[in-house]
Amino acid sequence: MKTGKIQNRKGLMTIYFKKRTWFRIIFIPLIVILGNASLSQTHQHQLGKHIEFVQIKSKALTGNRIGDSPNREMAVLLPPGYFKEISRRYPVVYLLHGLGPRKDGHLLMLSCLVDMFNFMRMKELPEIILIAIDGSTSFGGSYFSNSPTIGNFEQYVAVEVVNNIDGRFRTIARREGRALAGFSMGGYGAIKLAMKYNNIFCQLGSLSGSPLSIRYRRTIYRNAINLHKKPLTMKQLIEEVTYEKNWNLAAAYAKASAFSPDTAKPPFFLLLPFESPNREDDDPVWQLWWDDDPLGLVAKYARNLRNLEFIYIDQGDDETTFS
Repeated sequence: MKTGKIQNRKGLMTIYFKKRTWFRIIFIPLIVILGNASLSQTHQHQLGKHIEFVQIKSKALTGNRIGDSPNREMAVLLPPGYFKEISRRYPVVYLLHGLGPRKDGHLLMLSCLVDMFNFMRMKELPEIILIAIDGSTSFGGSYFSNSPTIGNFEQYVAVEVVNNIDGRFRTIARREGRALAGFSMGGYGAIKLAMKYNNIFCQLGSLSGSPLSIRYRRTIYRNAINLHKKPLTMKQLIEEVTYEKNWNLAAAYAKASAFSPDTAKPPFFLLLPFESPNREDDDPVWQLWWDDDPLGLVAKYARNLRNLEFIYIDQGDDETTFS
């Protein structure tokens, strides 16, 4: 993998590497659109047959301890020429959404899909297939991680979704034809999945991936957890621990469900860090969170990273002030 460019700007770091060109061309505008994605309340769109909503029953998500449905939907954008050039195969970008939605997180991406279709129609971008994946849970997000509490989202994305899409559509069904892109939680997921499954994906892009270097957010999560009154039921958590009222606390529960699950701890089946005042300096639960951070994983998967053909990271350098 050859280095393409490393930039440092005030408050923002951009890194990208390249060999091939198709994802580099499309990712710069795509990543901007991802950051501005908004929730659509309907499946009715002006693009008609170019947007399909595919439903599958996931084996990887079946049996999760909180009882979230394994029946998942994804939004599929087919490029302008898909129904005209019937022998042509297309590269695929899998889109991973951010934290917050407790259901149907893929719908956050619908406005992005419409914008990307219009860019392709105007010949400003090459034609590709885009897949918006649902990574939501009752906690507000899966971090696209494997967890008995919420289900095995790594396998869901990297195996089940990819195989389903390759079986349904005219994709370039090889590693060289697949990329991952995401925003916030999805940016984190894109980095981690590309690192761990580089035999399936060859390129990645991350906008404001979170968590990255989670150790700098320790005080934020410690304060949010120590100051809250624990909900007693999942219903109470959903109603009272909301992202609108206390983003950091809601995010802590979502992270705990992904990074520190515990099947012996109903009703949430997770462990929160910093609950033992005598263990704050060496809290073992916090260490589990750090172990799942991409910066904590990079040494183990360094060879996989070097084998990726394209990496794009756009990341703020002062995000811990968020409250």
